[in-house]
Amino acid sequence: MRVPAKLAGHRGNAEQRSSVADDGIAALLGVWLIAGVYADGWAHLNVGGLDSFFTPWHGALYGGFTALTAWLAWMTWRRKQPGRSWRDAIPAGYRQGVVGVAVFAAGGVADMVWHLVFGVEAGVDALVSPTHLVLLVGGTLLLSSPLRAVLQRSGALPRRVTDAWPAAVSLATMTALAGFFLSYVSVFAQPTATMPLTSIPEGAPGHLEAELPATVGLAGYLIGTALIVVPLLLARRRGPLPAGTVALVVTFVAVPAAALSEMRWAVPAIAAVGASLVVELLLRALPAASAVTLAVGVPGAVWSGQLIGLALAGDLGWGVEMWAGVVVLTTLAGYLLAVVAGANDRPRTSAGMAG
Repeated sequence: MRVPAKLAGHRGNAEQRSSVADDGIAALLGVWLIAGVYADGWAHLNVGGLDSFFTPWHGALYGGFTALTAWLAWMTWRRKQPGRSWRDAIPAGYRQGVVGVAVFAAGGVADMVWHLVFGVEAGVDALVSPTHLVLLVGGTLLLSSPLRAVLQRSGALPRRVTDAWPAAVSLATMTALAGFFLSYVSVFAQPTATMPLTSIPEGAPGHLEAELPATVGLAGYLIGTALIVVPLLLARRRGPLPAGTVALVVTFVAVPAAALSEMRWAVPAIAAVGASLVVELLLRALPAASAVTLAVGVPGAVWSGQLIGLALAGDLGWGVEMWAGVVVLTTLAGYLLAVVAGANDRPRTSAGMAG
């Protein structure tokens, strides 16, 4: 049925748009939230005797959440028009963020009760605790709001960095949050490539135990590849990646994870970030670079840099078969991810994401 122009215009005006500044502040408050998440993770790993929900690190985490929630509420309040619902006042791209606020708040209350009843987790169980996974869902909805808002406003990723940076930061914080919940296999938090592979014949006693560190390490590189490459591929479908996006995502994955181990593995993390800058230069030199180039180049460069960093620090324990194999294996994995994501599709230039 054809919608009358007058009615169509009225309906379109009901959807409020945020500004670049609005999205930028939301994205930066998301960085605060992520910093609180990793600070709390660091405390669980490095501070003994944590037996209470009420800690300074939880304060930092929930302080970031409160600040981001308050900013979303302020943006909505400013746009409230007489005769219109509060739902119509929520800026485009932030409606899922409002859902995220409710989910995160419910998860926070449930987490407090969980800690009071069952105590405070001290290991990998913290990353799979049901209440913490609720926080993951709510946090992802909230942190992704600036990205959705930019796409709603522009129809695609803007080419100018000054317009696109909130989307890039939003993408990086989302990826960092997912990375935190995968930190038990993170090669930045605990690189098992430092442990030499002990060869014990198949079927002999101790064979599985001897190869377990290497097996975990290989899984970590493959999971890390998906963690970094998938968000970049999905973002690229909405337009060419703004300058600095790859390096920003790699930085938000590598450096906070290294901080969980008190920067014991800072050199390989920094080397990986440096390698991501090489990918940035490649993408700038080849404006028409395909998604396959991105998906293959990122793991090839990042993991080469990380392994070189381990070697420079004198910590690389793997032999050439292992470290060279990791680079080849992850580039192949990147290629497959590009194929699955539809690498041959041209980046979209219109149609925003749902708010």
